[in-house]
Amino acid sequence: MPDTPAPKPASGPKTRPAAAPRRRTAPRVKRLIETAGPAPTTPVSEVFLTEGVLAGSHGVRGELKMRILTDRPEHFATLKRVFIGEPPVPMRLLGVREHGDLLLIRLEGVTTPEQAKELSGKAVKIAGSDARPLEEGEYFLFQLIGLRVEDEQGAEIGTVSDLIETGANDVLVIAPSAGGPDILVPNHPQYVLKLAPEDGLLVARLPQYDS
Repeated sequence: MPDTPAPKPASGPKTRPAAAPRRRTAPRVKRLIETAGPAPTTPVSEVFLTEGVLAGSHGVRGELKMRILTDRPEHFATLKRVFIGEPPVPMRLLGVREHGDLLLIRLEGVTTPEQAKELSGKAVKIAGSDARPLEEGEYFLFQLIGLRVEDEQGAEIGTVSDLIETGANDVLVIAPSAGGPDILVPNHPQYVLKLAPEDGLLVARLPQYDS
């Protein structure tokens, strides 16, 4: 909506018109490749996997609210140890229960709302060795970001720089080696022909769109 000028006063001294409000540009969201993370070739046993983020206290006994970032919260509830913050500090996980879209967790040594609030905003991670075993064709997110992308003939296309979650298949964002706009490739066997994190490689067939 365009700015509407303030009405002129009926009488009295002239006033300086109010300055137009400054338009604020929304901060650019970093792509995953721009955030710190392990290389895709790193063995899972050597990494920490983020399961959620602490979002304040709940109740008066130090219970913590956790925003869920894992698609397997039921596995998280079976664990006895988590790692909090950066660098990750090990803490014993005493309890987990659902609370709407959140999990409520109890950590050993956190018994008051004040202690819980001090942890707000910190990541909750698990050791890669404690992760649920992957099924065939499944990969962890860190194993995709940074992969070199080639076509079926072995020509280099670019690098996986981000992932867009959709209602169907996730979409891989590829930063092309030759520059230019990002290339979007659905994470589907029709387009992702080979996925080899241990080799740092993804072979893709690029979608063809009608002009």
